[in-house]
Amino acid sequence: MTVTGGLPLADAVEVPTGALDPDVMSRCLAPFLDAADAPRVVTARLVAVAPGRRAVIAYRTAGRDGDGPSLIGKTYLDPQRARRLHRVLAQLSALDIGVPRPVAHLPGLRMSAFTASGGRTLDRLAGAEREAGIVAAARWLATLHALPVSLDRRFDLAAETHNLDAWARLVADRQPAAAGRATLLARRLTALAPRLELVDGVPIHKDFHYQHTLVEAGGMVVIDLDEARAGDPAFDVAHFAANLRLLALRECITSGEPAPLESAFLDAYASHTGYRCDARHRWFGAYTSLKIARQLACARGPRPVPSGAELERQVGCILEEGLRSLAERAGGAAT
Repeated sequence: MTVTGGLPLADAVEVPTGALDPDVMSRCLAPFLDAADAPRVVTARLVAVAPGRRAVIAYRTAGRDGDGPSLIGKTYLDPQRARRLHRVLAQLSALDIGVPRPVAHLPGLRMSAFTASGGRTLDRLAGAEREAGIVAAARWLATLHALPVSLDRRFDLAAETHNLDAWARLVADRQPAAAGRATLLARRLTALAPRLELVDGVPIHKDFHYQHTLVEAGGMVVIDLDEARAGDPAFDVAHFAANLRLLALRECITSGEPAPLESAFLDAYASHTGYRCDARHRWFGAYTSLKIARQLACARGPRPVPSGAELERQVGCILEEGLRSLAERAGGAAT
């Protein structure tokens, strides 16, 4: 078994036998790759493990003419998730939206394999490049929300609301200084949820944030569509905006100050769709703030994961953003 870099082999317990073996993977992928070049997998690198859920493996290939395509394999404990992701990527690729190209669904390995993107995430860009990337992200999202595609899963507000108390308890346990704010935010979200009038049936990403948007020379590629489903487009818009607030916190823009990136994103999305920041937007933004606090407490979410006093600051500030979102009056067009 060959593993280069990445995580220790001890963390590979979620990975099916053979998924980290270049020879095995060469045989599995051969029917799906360019036969004329006869590419083979030369390295397999375990890059992420979500215990009890999935593992992510990066594959480098080479053929007669040199380097072949770089691939990503996502393998899941639940084999249906691999099938579902592969189907989503196939549907979206056929509609010419920027997503990784699906290469193979390998049921025996509980894996979906697809092309890797060489693009840069929005947080790695600066100045005019970042501004252009923000506008491109808004355009990509507006395109997704207008696609005539039917997805297997549907957004379930009751299920999402059911998680809130558990998230608040987890944050309180790991970040006691934020306990009161986490509990208050969860209670307010739960109380307001029955009043929401949601749109249904629109394809949404459901985990759209600045590290899932990669800027390449030819445009934008959006990754991690594991949670894609039919739902309310306001979820994606507010989720992305809340994560831009996290990025602003990390870049030392004081909480409560104007957020140019968020405003630019909302303006660009509104220019394509006529979107207005209403009660749904505010609720989903506050929901995402609690979700981010939970991710931070669990050392998950957009990297880098902070620690110590900086972790405490980010958790506290993002919860304040969530509470502020719910307190805002109904807005007009995104500005």
